[in-house]
Amino acid sequence: MTKIHARKQTDKFLSRLQQVECPDTTFFADRFPIVMKRGNGMWIRDVDNNRYLDFTACFAVLALGHRPKTSLTAIRKQAASLLHGMGDVHPTLAKIKLLELLAEISPFENAKSLLGQSGGDAIESAMKTAMLATGRKRFLSFSGGYHGLQFAPLVLNDREDFTRGFESWISGKTVTLPFPYFKSDLSSNQNHLTKDYLWTEHKLEQPEIVLQQMEDELKKKEFAALIMEPFQGRGGKRGFSADFVKSCKELCKKYGTLLVFDEIYTGFGRTGKMFAYEHYNVIPDLLCVGKAMGGGLPISACVGEILDVWGKSKGEARQTQTFLGNPLACAVAYETIKEIQNKLPLFQKELVQIDFIFQKFISFMQKNGLSDRFPFEIRGKGFMRGVWFYTQKEGFAVPMMEILLELGYIVLPEGPRADVLSLTPPLIAKSEHFEKILNALQSELKKM
Repeated sequence: MTKIHARKQTDKFLSRLQQVECPDTTFFADRFPIVMKRGNGMWIRDVDNNRYLDFTACFAVLALGHRPKTSLTAIRKQAASLLHGMGDVHPTLAKIKLLELLAEISPFENAKSLLGQSGGDAIESAMKTAMLATGRKRFLSFSGGYHGLQFAPLVLNDREDFTRGFESWISGKTVTLPFPYFKSDLSSNQNHLTKDYLWTEHKLEQPEIVLQQMEDELKKKEFAALIMEPFQGRGGKRGFSADFVKSCKELCKKYGTLLVFDEIYTGFGRTGKMFAYEHYNVIPDLLCVGKAMGGGLPISACVGEILDVWGKSKGEARQTQTFLGNPLACAVAYETIKEIQNKLPLFQKELVQIDFIFQKFISFMQKNGLSDRFPFEIRGKGFMRGVWFYTQKEGFAVPMMEILLELGYIVLPEGPRADVLSLTPPLIAKSEHFEKILNALQSELKKM
């Protein structure tokens, strides 16, 4: 990849954007962001015709890549018959087919779903369902979790940059547990990762301490649900041990609290399995999905066996919206899920080679002394990885993101300290794509 320079049109359009958009929405730096114009497969072109390899899948949404044939065909077919339906009044065939498919692939024997437009909608549906099922009104979550920024899911968030100004709404509604530390399978060296260092620098706690704190809270019998991501997305691609997740399930069941898995990020092949709960062999009470499900269109769902707690509609649904079950989104989601199902074995086969590329990256970093200067762990699973530079200063991944953008790679910084470089490409990514970006990262680290 060669350095990107042309920004004449980009700067012009960004200047226009700043005049009309809420200033808290888009982050601007000297050579950031780009203005995307066209995508195809793994690639994006901006308005200056610069070409980029997309290692974000646009927030893990585009599992099949940019403008996949699956989405385009479904859009054309559905648009030719019906663009919009009536949410909770007159159902469409597309909505019915999607709900049947979600029930079929879910871990529940008698699954029902509440559809929404965004991940936050799905989490809000789960929170409301948990309150109805338990008669309780408080929630438990883990530090670093990201469950949406609408008012209901916002209470699950402990990041001050998201909650600032809304503290009075959040107060008393939730308890945030510290995130437990589990050694990664792929690490450069771990000499620095002592218990004291993990807590002092990263607020990561020992698993047994977290479980004890969880039980102390659950004993109060005030909590409707524990809501957790099997692998945190914005939190830096960190996950749990299977034993820890099983303990969460057992404690929740013991004290009458529901377990909700937020699989909005991890669902539909992202971690190498259809759903991330399969890595732990634990079935939650409610499963929230979105992102990749829609093939690029906005749709989400809260799925479970306990949706009957809402009771039968008397003419006014209590959790709905104008675009609930939009037929265009439902049609694309149905075909996208079927395509991911069909191609998952191929994606899994490619992951064997991708894991080998990560091992090569670690070996190179060790051989050249870079793992001593920049100790790191590879976090996450499957097509959801993060390079965690745990000894670097807060914000380390931000300039790395900007450097890689100049080289033609789109990535994001993540983690509570922005010290994780996130790699979440479309599931069509090949090992050679990972090799390209990891080689570029190595080269830039050598210069520092």
